[in-house]
Amino acid sequence: MKKTTCLAGICLAGSLLTGCSDNNDFKPATGMDGMDIYANACSHCHGVNGSGKFGFLLKLTGSGSNTEEIVHKIRNGGHIMPAFPNIDTQHAGLVAAYIKTL
Repeated sequence: MKKTTCLAGICLAGSLLTGCSDNNDFKPATGMDGMDIYANACSHCHGVNGSGKFGFLLKLTGSGSNTEEIVHKIRNGGHIMPAFPNIDTQHAGLVAAYIKTL
């Protein structure tokens, strides 16, 4: 029974995260600030205010990551986060600075 419950939990978590990688082709328009880029490219998975999807998954608030680490993650992706190759380093820096305010 425990294996079935664990497997069901893993499947549920996977389905909740499905679709988070659908927006990784986002390209910021000229003049967008970090908050605008976050709203368009990040909030779908990380929540409007960085609290995470459904309040606990993919939470950004209170992260100990520095801006360089955040920029690297935006540009290169991570464990389950896709890379955002169309967000250049300058724009990724704006997003990182915004994330640090959450």
